[in-house]
Amino acid sequence: MIATTPALLLQPDGQVEELILDSRRADQLRCIGFHVDDAHAYTLGRRAVVHVGRNRETVNNAARQAWMSVTSGSRPPILRGPVVITGPADRAGDFTPLPALSAEAVRRASRLLSDTFAVAPDVSVAQHIGGRTHQCDAFAVKRDKRRGRWAFAVLDGVNDSPEARSFAGTFAPRIARAAALHGNPARALAAARVQARNDSRWNFDPTIKPNAVAVVAVTDHRSPLVRFAWCGAARAYRLTPIGTAVPLTRDHSHPERWRARSRTLGPYARDFPASCLTQGPIGSGDVERKYARRLLLCTDGVYAPLEEQGRAIGDILDLATDAKDAATMCVGDAVKAARTSQVPDNATALVVDFPQH
Repeated sequence: MIATTPALLLQPDGQVEELILDSRRADQLRCIGFHVDDAHAYTLGRRAVVHVGRNRETVNNAARQAWMSVTSGSRPPILRGPVVITGPADRAGDFTPLPALSAEAVRRASRLLSDTFAVAPDVSVAQHIGGRTHQCDAFAVKRDKRRGRWAFAVLDGVNDSPEARSFAGTFAPRIARAAALHGNPARALAAARVQARNDSRWNFDPTIKPNAVAVVAVTDHRSPLVRFAWCGAARAYRLTPIGTAVPLTRDHSHPERWRARSRTLGPYARDFPASCLTQGPIGSGDVERKYARRLLLCTDGVYAPLEEQGRAIGDILDLATDAKDAATMCVGDAVKAARTSQVPDNATALVVDFPQH
């Protein structure tokens, strides 16, 4: 078996991966079809062939830029979704290796697109220990410089103990780093689950005892979407253009189930998560960035006291002048509200303001 290389897979977010294609044409098409549904081939003169799907996915601006680089400026068709770029077909119908100069032009175009349009979001975090002995909330912000991708993670350690503090503090940066690298927050949580369950340092059975709940978000300037994932009762909100806060997550908690059955909740009902980092469901979703003026990731020490006092989180986010002001106000108002009826919990608010284009 003879392999042709390099063929390149170019994602809409600018990520470039090398593919190894079997010299037999049927296997080549099968490999291309694995990455590109209903592939259609466009010939780039004598230099390359672009294989692109006919669906309605995100426009692949990185591939369009690569097309213009390879053809010295000719206008490309609308390319959507993942794109595979190979060399031209020979007389037998087999695709030949993508010429080295063309491959380098594709990679250079992807890097150029990333360097030109990367604008950092405005990020700020506020925390308060509340009335607890330990700060068991943790957060992390990571950036993949190569792809210009940002990831944000907020974890809430279950219980007030050094072990809970250590667990959350260990996994927050791991999760954010994996989410920034791969662009998939649910995958980052799943990978952390495997690591936590296989790590012998913890003095508890992670398959039985709740340890931390989490919420993660990823933004990439080359994609119009903000992707998020969560487990347990840590939440994400988006601030709409009209100033209301819309929850993006839905709690994995026993209170959520009890409410659905019209059961009365006790004062500590929210302390019983139905999902955590090492067990239970992992939720995921996405939202278009243009519909999120501001993003809030927070623990229940922020949203629960405000909800109990009838305070609208959207009013706080809308009133704040910037991300720092929003995070500070959310935590300060939540701790003040909690003190009216109970001992305040750890409170953490991470706020992201996206660049306006």
